[in-house]
Amino acid sequence: MRVLAFALGMNGTNCFLVWDEASKEAALVDPGAYAGELVQAIADNGLTLKYVLLTHGHGDHIGGVPRLQKEFPDAQLLAGEAEADLLADPLWNLSRDIGGQAITLTADRLLKQGDEVALGGLALRVLETPGHTPGGISFYTEDADPTLARGTYSGTVFSGDTLFHASIGRTDFRGGDFCVLEDSIRKKLYALPDDTLVLPGHMGATTIGYEKAHNPFFGGE
Repeated sequence: MRVLAFALGMNGTNCFLVWDEASKEAALVDPGAYAGELVQAIADNGLTLKYVLLTHGHGDHIGGVPRLQKEFPDAQLLAGEAEADLLADPLWNLSRDIGGQAITLTADRLLKQGDEVALGGLALRVLETPGHTPGGISFYTEDADPTLARGTYSGTVFSGDTLFHASIGRTDFRGGDFCVLEDSIRKKLYALPDDTLVLPGHMGATTIGYEKAHNPFFGGE
């Protein structure tokens, strides 16, 4: 697996270009804004963009989707099944407030717990992690790109705005729920191996083990 990270949009949202080295099949996780460097990276690495994957539907994570859909019409848009209403409502998804553009999206495929997204021989497993939004999901794979962050990891999880380095996602937006978020983190993310690399929607990378021990909200275990 290879991963390239991009900080996009006014909020510096992390977008990840993920691909299987053998097949060159790729996915973009949370393209919060359109950027020529994304398209260039896909071309430079000889990739076929198969999917755009959304951890959730807030405007700072979906801002680049409309233009990317035009440039890559064969790429499917995938999101959590409980996120459909938020994606369809510009007021709820905050797209006009965040990016100045009202965005309405319909996913080509809605995902649930345990579903897998295949990129060649690379499998990304869906974890339902609501709390920041009702249909928030994370993508987990038992693979890691050793060039992305220093260390040796047994896997990688793209956590969106559920879990950050020494922090957690906000729950004060419409549809947010602190207790649900805690349940998602403790039962879904903290159940992963401690040496899992966490690639969040904002800020830098971390590990499951570090957050279990040090996260000031849900740590010290």
